[in-house]
Amino acid sequence: MKSIIAAVISIATPLLLTGCSSPQSVPADADERSMSETRFELLTSLAGEWYLVGGERLGEPVEPRPDEPFMTYSVSSGGNSVIEKLFVGKPNEMISIYYLDMGRLNMDHYCSLGNQPRMVAAPGTESMISFELVAVSDMPDPNDLHISSHALELNGPEDMTAYWGATKDEKPSLGSRYNVRRMTQP
Repeated sequence: MKSIIAAVISIATPLLLTGCSSPQSVPADADERSMSETRFELLTSLAGEWYLVGGERLGEPVEPRPDEPFMTYSVSSGGNSVIEKLFVGKPNEMISIYYLDMGRLNMDHYCSLGNQPRMVAAPGTESMISFELVAVSDMPDPNDLHISSHALELNGPEDMTAYWGATKDEKPSLGSRYNVRRMTQP
């Protein structure tokens, strides 16, 4: 009996450990790791409340809202993740989590549409962090509307533009652009 239990444990342990590993099996090279760590540090510097000063949502202009936070950023998990909230306190509030995995900067977006796009950072500049779609969870129909790209353009320590690309019927759809400013007081 002990030998059967030992055999099951010896087979199950690697399977369980593999199931907990990253979907990207190859670690990032030194250059990508360095860029990802720099970008992650930039994301941690966004901690605080950000107020909408302009932009457009799905092709329609949005009104500035200087009296209430539109986006918030907080550092969590012992400094290993950054949590972004969009439409703070509204019924359509959404959360994105940024983190490093195997030396790559990743983002998981928990959308008000009920799906969860997963993205990885793309090559870019110091002031623009762009993300490309890797997969979408909980979206049985590939024609459904979903977020398919994301970028943060840092225009200074207190000014930023957030871009959200969308796809519907497997084709680019109207996205959104939000100009936000961090303020200590609205």
